[in-house]
Amino acid sequence: MPKYAYKVRDITDRVLTGTAEGDSIDTIIDRLSEQELIPVNIEELNFDGTRKGQTFMDKVNEVLLKMQTRVPYKSVVFFTRQLATMVNAGVPLAQALDQIATAEKPVFRKILHTVADDIAMGSAFSDAIARHPGAFDDVYVSVVHAGEIAGALDTVLDELATYMENNQALQEKVKGALRYPVFIGLIVTGLMVAIMWFLVPMFQKLYASSDAALPGPTLILITVSDTIKNHFLKVAGAIVAITVAFAIALNNETFKRYVDEYILYFPVFGGIARKNIWARFCRTMALLMNSGTPILQSVEIVGSVVGNKLYAKALEGVYQNLRTGELLSTALDHSRQFPVLIKQLTATGELAGSIDALLRKAADFYERDIRITVDSLASIIEPFLIVTLGGIVGAVMIALYLPIFKVGQLMN
Repeated sequence: MPKYAYKVRDITDRVLTGTAEGDSIDTIIDRLSEQELIPVNIEELNFDGTRKGQTFMDKVNEVLLKMQTRVPYKSVVFFTRQLATMVNAGVPLAQALDQIATAEKPVFRKILHTVADDIAMGSAFSDAIARHPGAFDDVYVSVVHAGEIAGALDTVLDELATYMENNQALQEKVKGALRYPVFIGLIVTGLMVAIMWFLVPMFQKLYASSDAALPGPTLILITVSDTIKNHFLKVAGAIVAITVAFAIALNNETFKRYVDEYILYFPVFGGIARKNIWARFCRTMALLMNSGTPILQSVEIVGSVVGNKLYAKALEGVYQNLRTGELLSTALDHSRQFPVLIKQLTATGELAGSIDALLRKAADFYERDIRITVDSLASIIEPFLIVTLGGIVGAVMIALYLPIFKVGQLMN
């Protein structure tokens, strides 16, 4: 059944947002009208939460809008832990939000004061935070909503804080592993530009004084050097144009899925990315199901936050199979994207009635595996980078000195 995102006004003229499933837009309008809500905007969504028929400029405007209210993930994590502690201590929610807001940066402070005001006017906490997607994502909103329905907001907030802290620690671990190769890549790029800009022209002048024919590798090096030095703006413009074209191409679903799939097969880092997706799936599903979110809605939310089009498409298939009555373990098996461990633990959890607990164990396993891989990554990748750097510089130097070697051979 199609899913729609709506923006409405209530009888007090407050703007509310949300999502709903229905056969058509007319069905959604009728349902909202029954609740005395006046529709402002209704749009059909893809499974991953993006709007259908969205143009490139629409996506740019959406990104710019989110950037204006973007709050660092670390700030939201710290806020959630503070809020969980204060709510558990019996502090009223609106009062807790106002107190926490005083120590936050201006953008987040304004959001928290707005949320507190909405709650004071009668809005549910989940509805109030859903209006600020730059700070609170779908997982956050859904978990809070489930906690409100169950009457256990303090417990759910505590679990959500733990979930976010684990997620943040894992993200920082993976980013830390990428810093070294990126740093080496920048050094190699800078070194190559310096060689092409300064060193190659010196050899070019030296060889220009003789009429001898230069070897092919040397000619190629000189041509590249001339292009970089004499047409630098054109080269820089071409790089920018390629980057922009690639960014635009990523808006194509097929191309984006191809890129996401290719990344997963990249040496070393592809394995980390795939395990990170598995860990995120398991951890998020466990959190949502433990908070009381229905399994269909949980799979739908995970599909929108998994961060990979290939797996989002696979989860859409899982969602459709669940709607036909399949078990989660069977649906995961049909997707062919999840390992035996996750499928087996899910099947065991279905029999024991503890899917969330076993999915949490699977998440622990993959997160621990990622940490071990990342910790040993420096020793794995350092020799490779050294050999690569030496090979590139060595090839350039051989191409530069090749004419001199040939002159020496002729003299002998």
